[in-house]
Amino acid sequence: MTAKSTWFGKGVAVPSASLAAPQAKTRVRSGNDTREVIESIAFAFILAFILRTFLAEAFVIPTGSMAPTLYGRCKEVTCSQCSHQFAIGASDELNRSNGTLEMRIETATCPNCRFENDVKDRPVFSGDRILVNKWTYELAKPSRWDVVVFKFPEEPETNYIKRLVGLPGEMLRIWRGDIYVRPGLDGEYKIARKDDPNKQRVIQQSVYDDTEAPRVLIDAGWPERWQGVEIPANDVSPADWKEDPAGWKADRKARSFSITGNESQAGKWLRYRHYLPTPEAWNQALDNQPMIFPAKPQLIADFCSYNHYAPMGNGQRGEPDPYWVGDIAVTGKFRLGPDAEGVEKANVIVELTRGVRVYQCVIGTDGFITLRMSDELAGEEAFRQIARSKGPVVATGSWFNLEFANFDQRLCVWINDQLVEFDAETTYAPPVLYGPQLRDLSPVGIFAQGREVDVEELRIFRDIYYRADRDLSDGRAFPDAAVSPTEYSSPGRLAALLSDPLAWGAEYEARAFAAEFPALGADEYFMMGDNSPRSQDARQWSNTRGADRRHAVPESALVGKAFSIFWPHGVPFMNDGKGYAPLPFFYHKVNKAQNPDVENYPRFSIPFYPQWWRWTRIR
Repeated sequence: MTAKSTWFGKGVAVPSASLAAPQAKTRVRSGNDTREVIESIAFAFILAFILRTFLAEAFVIPTGSMAPTLYGRCKEVTCSQCSHQFAIGASDELNRSNGTLEMRIETATCPNCRFENDVKDRPVFSGDRILVNKWTYELAKPSRWDVVVFKFPEEPETNYIKRLVGLPGEMLRIWRGDIYVRPGLDGEYKIARKDDPNKQRVIQQSVYDDTEAPRVLIDAGWPERWQGVEIPANDVSPADWKEDPAGWKADRKARSFSITGNESQAGKWLRYRHYLPTPEAWNQALDNQPMIFPAKPQLIADFCSYNHYAPMGNGQRGEPDPYWVGDIAVTGKFRLGPDAEGVEKANVIVELTRGVRVYQCVIGTDGFITLRMSDELAGEEAFRQIARSKGPVVATGSWFNLEFANFDQRLCVWINDQLVEFDAETTYAPPVLYGPQLRDLSPVGIFAQGREVDVEELRIFRDIYYRADRDLSDGRAFPDAAVSPTEYSSPGRLAALLSDPLAWGAEYEARAFAAEFPALGADEYFMMGDNSPRSQDARQWSNTRGADRRHAVPESALVGKAFSIFWPHGVPFMNDGKGYAPLPFFYHKVNKAQNPDVENYPRFSIPFYPQWWRWTRIR
């Protein structure tokens, strides 16, 4: 028995050695035992109260406003077609006032291959349990991008958890998916970057994982997203680029790509095109019918799989995801061979396109990495260097993992999960023209010239797109009645243009709005959720209390900083992964008078094992 255990058993810390003495036969009066048990229980409650009041407190996340950082009530899905794993929010199944089951989610859309999966009988899980430091803000001021628990200004008895994006005295603008701030009424708006680039990696969202390609669809004729292509000299849409039989070789079974130094002497491209399968294409593939719906590459948009499910077979919930996301990252496993004999110029380039500019990560034969970008709508001759790594970071002949990201007007590179240090700042000023261009239909590429290259495990991610929505109910903050309460009033019309970047850009420029918020007070903060399409946060709070700044959270309302997921939901096993629910207690409550057609199912099952890989620090 440890000293800690004896503390609660006897009221004092007793060295373990003293317990080994032959005193177990000593008779002790039962009255003293009873008193000591009561004292121990009382002390435990007092200690727990002190810890909860002053040091740390546990909370359960009920909804998905912070997904994918934190899960609320959810279901986890493994896509039946591509095996991609993802989570969907399930809090809409419940009546929020009394917790009864009101409906069942039946299908969910895979973010990787867009197949509609049957999830009706998948187990449901309660939200993440987190620990919150209640003393953090007693010692230091809150920082931007902290995940914070606070008292909701409209209902002070209710705790909310969001990410802190605005600091005291700042004016905020939400524009094109990013947060911009300025100190009060003076100065210019500047983009609010993550203080630590590694924090960005935690919150980025998956766009496509090539190791999980949908074989049934591709075998039926749907095009591969990664292909070696010939790029014409004139400005032709990536939809018209032709496959290059003399370029990169693809091993579709191993999901890898390679090219020799001799094959790449003239310079060869491996490019990603964002082909999104439609429901019609999936139906044809599964029915072994000819693929009559042509594939068209699209812009990467703010699709969030956590929100895409269909209740009771009535179709996909909510509005489409219409907003182009230009902030993306690519990861892959690379091996670079030696230069080909007689080659004058050897290059390996990883490229990200965003609008009128191209950003490149150039891997030199000396192992150094150079970052460069093109001028607006200019050719290769207009590339200029931004920064060079402080030392060699890549070795010839060895496999290494590379991630190249363009988020918040900053370029970052990781080699084997280590952030590369450069000899200059890797931030840049935004271009004059912001809208998407034709080349954004193929926003990622890998170029090889005169060098052997092997690539596998290619994945693409996107940044959070913060939607410029707001509440205009009392006209106090936004008196202009012509301003839309959402960033764009007809999302379906905008979503229909994602295959035509120039038309999408023109439509967005003509009808979209930024959201601006008045300056925060000296002790006020602005909070937003990571799941921007479904977060009821400072953008949209009502103002029944009549506050001058409806969007502000006073410092006195801060409960603490969320620092760890200490108990994510358990994973049931046995019975085909569903576990067992032997007693009525394991099931939901259903008001049959109001919802006679709702079929009940377990709210938790046994046995289960802890999801230990999600016991992580919250960033």
